[in-house]
Amino acid sequence: MRMFAIVAIFFPCAAFAFFCPNNFSQINMGDTIDQVTSACGKPDKEETKDVEARMPQEWSYYIPQTVSSDSLQQQSGTLKTTISFDKDGKAINISVNGIGVGSTTICSNQTVQLGSTMEQIKDACGKPSFINKQQPEGTESKKSKVTTFTYGDKTLTFTNGVLTER
Repeated sequence: MRMFAIVAIFFPCAAFAFFCPNNFSQINMGDTIDQVTSACGKPDKEETKDVEARMPQEWSYYIPQTVSSDSLQQQSGTLKTTISFDKDGKAINISVNGIGVGSTTICSNQTVQLGSTMEQIKDACGKPSFINKQQPEGTESKKSKVTTFTYGDKTLTFTNGVLTER
């Protein structure tokens, strides 16, 4: 353990270096697509797509509700449910008719809770009635070009041409 600490102090980039998925050439987070291709060779599979940058947002749902107004009549209405997400797409606030809750099964029998992802919320509640998104700086939506290299069963992900995930 001491040796790793010494290496990390004197060679800080070595702490983020790792080997290519298909050989023993060293690559680093932050390397470009050309650097990785030069070190690792051509990938078995390469995909590139434009991805809209995630921004904090709030989803609103109107859940049908039937209530009794007196002993003989029932009225239909809705419960407004809002879920706020951080920039990483995780639920940070859930409120039902303006009352904050940590979790709820109001959308279905599936529980949605703080920390749930957008995909989990959409699976439980469906498409929201309204989506309120924070506007990115500037007037146009920011998009990133995400490229994935697949070597066997290992994947490397590049954002705007720079290695960001392995």
